[in-house]
Amino acid sequence: MTLRWWYLRRGVAWHPLLGCCAAAALVTGLLARWPSNAPAFLPALLALCAAGSAFVYDEAALPVVAVTPRGAAWRRTTRLGPAAAPLGLWTLVVLARPGDLPLQRSGWWLAGAATITLAAGLAALASRREVGAPGSMLAAVLALALVGALVVTSFLGWDSVYPIAGFSGGVWTFWLTLAAGGALALLAALRPGIRA
Repeated sequence: MTLRWWYLRRGVAWHPLLGCCAAAALVTGLLARWPSNAPAFLPALLALCAAGSAFVYDEAALPVVAVTPRGAAWRRTTRLGPAAAPLGLWTLVVLARPGDLPLQRSGWWLAGAATITLAAGLAALASRREVGAPGSMLAAVLALALVGALVVTSFLGWDSVYPIAGFSGGVWTFWLTLAAGGALALLAALRPGIRA
């Protein structure tokens, strides 16, 4: 266990991860202060948590550590632990319901778990393909996709994928599909094999 802690202290890009978590905490404070803006704050909070989990797989010295005796699978599974920090933050926000929002806890927890799992899975998959810093690219794509879904559904008059009160059947299907995609990406990234 000591070797894992040593690796995590030195190998994980803590500044972007903790920066995303701090920004998410700030958005939570804004949400508690202005709960009427929840339809805009919750997707931003979700994007920050997902971006934080993607930064866990940034590796500055990837060419060096890719050939270590422990192997890349050990590296990726070790990094999976800190990826749970944004998920923990998201769970606390959903449980606390800032601003006394009438959130459907199970639906919002699923939305967070699906998005964070997908972000961590895609970052781990990129790390498996020896992409040195997938976090910055994935953070931008995830933020654009999550906030873009809010804007597109608002303009087209469709049901939002971020309902405050209750999740419809189509929204449940959307988030379950996203969760399945994230789980498959994680399984593909963490499987043992010849590839790094």
